[in-house]
Amino acid sequence: MPCYLSVQDRDLCIIDTNNLFQREFGDRLGEHCYRVYKDRDRPCPSCPVLQTFADGQVHAGEETVVDREGRRVEVVVTSAPLFDAQGRVHAVVEMSTDITEVKTLRRELERTRRDYKRLFDAVPGYICVLDRELNILEANTLYQRDFDLARGTRCFEACKGRSESCPECPVEQTFADGQVRSSEERLTTRDGRQLELVVYSMPIRDDDGRITSVMEVFTDITEVKRLQRQLTLMGRAVAGMAHRIKNILMGLEGGTFVVNTGMQNNDQQAIADGWEMVERNVGKVSRLVKDLLYCSKKRQLQLRDEVAPAAVLREVHALYARRLADENIRLQLEIEDESACGRFDPDGLHNMLSNLVANAVDACRFDPDAPAQGHRIVLRCRRSQGGGLALEVSDDGPGIPEDARDKVFEEFFSTKGNEGTGIGLLVVQKVAEEHGGCVRFTSAPGDGTTFTVSFPPAALQKAS
Repeated sequence: MPCYLSVQDRDLCIIDTNNLFQREFGDRLGEHCYRVYKDRDRPCPSCPVLQTFADGQVHAGEETVVDREGRRVEVVVTSAPLFDAQGRVHAVVEMSTDITEVKTLRRELERTRRDYKRLFDAVPGYICVLDRELNILEANTLYQRDFDLARGTRCFEACKGRSESCPECPVEQTFADGQVRSSEERLTTRDGRQLELVVYSMPIRDDDGRITSVMEVFTDITEVKRLQRQLTLMGRAVAGMAHRIKNILMGLEGGTFVVNTGMQNNDQQAIADGWEMVERNVGKVSRLVKDLLYCSKKRQLQLRDEVAPAAVLREVHALYARRLADENIRLQLEIEDESACGRFDPDGLHNMLSNLVANAVDACRFDPDAPAQGHRIVLRCRRSQGGGLALEVSDDGPGIPEDARDKVFEEFFSTKGNEGTGIGLLVVQKVAEEHGGCVRFTSAPGDGTTFTVSFPPAALQKAS
């Protein structure tokens, strides 16, 4: 027999062996089995031979034995009783089958599985394996961490929040034709983050070439998409600014022409009108350049103690009130608390409020249904709930269209077409955030728009 056979008595002495046993362990008749191939001085715990002597049953297990050359051999051991004429167990035959190679292969397989699992989990992207019903059979650690597998086992439930499979599902297509598919998708993580990804679906086949499952591999391109959108917005902004600068240059050319004509004709009124056109357009260029510089580089806040926002509001009001009177636009000032002061960057506040007023002025100028009595813009300083400070700029212009409100704080957003660059709102948002505040707005068609910049109570604490 191609296995080790020995017959043992109740003292575990070997009374007979087969040829293979003798070749591997030697002629050891009369010696105790545990000393012959276990190199022990007492019986093994849970000895199957002793168990068979005790109950007359067949017992089996896995053990490690040592041959005459010191080689460790892993075996499956089976002990069976040998009965005498009276039906008593007078000896036990022990059969040991060498499974060393099988155990080695098993350990290699386990090691390979562990290595596969480590690689599977170490991939810096999402991986899942799906069956034909789109159940998730397996997912790597990153996928399990970011998506809600507890809600259901199907992929569209875990990462799409859907109740049915997606249209043109790449996994279903791969199951249908066995081809690798790719697409761009947007997934939602369990904490609400929106991710944009490139998805590849690849078939997994059995030994007969049949597709048993499909693996999906996701590559996160959220940052690439964000940069792509920024480049697109930047291109639109550059085009808009180029058109805006061209219009300003045309205004400057028109102003210089009027001034030159007035000087030639000694017409003081024409000179004054032309010079006013030049000053207005120089102001536009100045504001545009300042806004660009403010947004394009990291600026260190020039915080000062005891800065009164009300005083900054008065400066901005004085800057715009006189020129707006000629345009039938009233600029009003409402200050609730003159004494409110704290640590602010006065130039930043001035720039922020100037941009909000300029946007309100443009909204009134662009109103196709301007009232006969003219428009009204209000500059307001008040205390907010919780003890903070709120600075507001309200206008009674046409309001922001409903379909554009979600885009207000996107880069370079403007409702003025080629007349606007959208940089002003970026400046407003940047100044507010630098002071630990935030910007919000309300708007209604025909009722105008109110932008509110809220600062926390900490901004009003005076320096000690």
